[in-house]
Amino acid sequence: MGKGYILNQPERVAKEENNINRPIEEQTYKTSEEEASLSNGKVAENPEYMDEQIRRVMNQIEEQEELSSQNIYEGITINDKHYEFHEVGFFEDRLKLHIPTTFVDMPVNLAAIKYPSSDRPQIIRTDDTGGVNITLNLIPNSIEDEQIPAVKEGMKAILMRLNPSYLFFEEGVEILEEKSVGFFEFKSPTLGDPLFNLMFFVEMDHNVIMGVFNCMYSEYRAWQPIARQIMQSVRVCPKVPEQADMPKAGGKQS
Repeated sequence: MGKGYILNQPERVAKEENNINRPIEEQTYKTSEEEASLSNGKVAENPEYMDEQIRRVMNQIEEQEELSSQNIYEGITINDKHYEFHEVGFFEDRLKLHIPTTFVDMPVNLAAIKYPSSDRPQIIRTDDTGGVNITLNLIPNSIEDEQIPAVKEGMKAILMRLNPSYLFFEEGVEILEEKSVGFFEFKSPTLGDPLFNLMFFVEMDHNVIMGVFNCMYSEYRAWQPIARQIMQSVRVCPKVPEQADMPKAGGKQS
């Protein structure tokens, strides 16, 4: 699969360096004995402290396992809301993707706010809150399927250059229905809550299809495995012959 990235390391190192540059009497390091003493003090003050911490971690693990086990082909539940999925055709039915049945085209006025650029995505499907979105763009190009990894790396480099504050997570290239699908996940800041994004790329007729799933980062744990399944449902269909070349209903081609 892909690679994982931890990009907040420089911030932690910077804090440590700042601490080192302070006078020794002002430094905030704690010895291992002091840290152990503080930890033991919490347990001594509240005998149930450690049990509560263990239960909290176990509950988080169980919750994540339950979310990860959900399947878009059987329906999913997120935040007590149930979603069924169906396959939808885009770009004259050449591209097929499974999306929630309740997702609709984003209203034009809302799209103008969320995507103020005139180059907003050609297709924007959204939930009833406008907070969970799937977008698709057909980008004219002249590429082959084997160039999709380079397309992925090129787009990631552009995003990193335009906004260094983006935090990148997992990335990779999967072979789906004999097509290469490149993807990467990242967190992007906004004026409000940050967003979780899954961006993917697939070749169609030597052009690039770019898809994006996004939601509020606070819902990342619930939606991330579902976003990956949506991406993995992608199918590029062959061109349909012209109507004149199609067999007539009820008989062979004349």
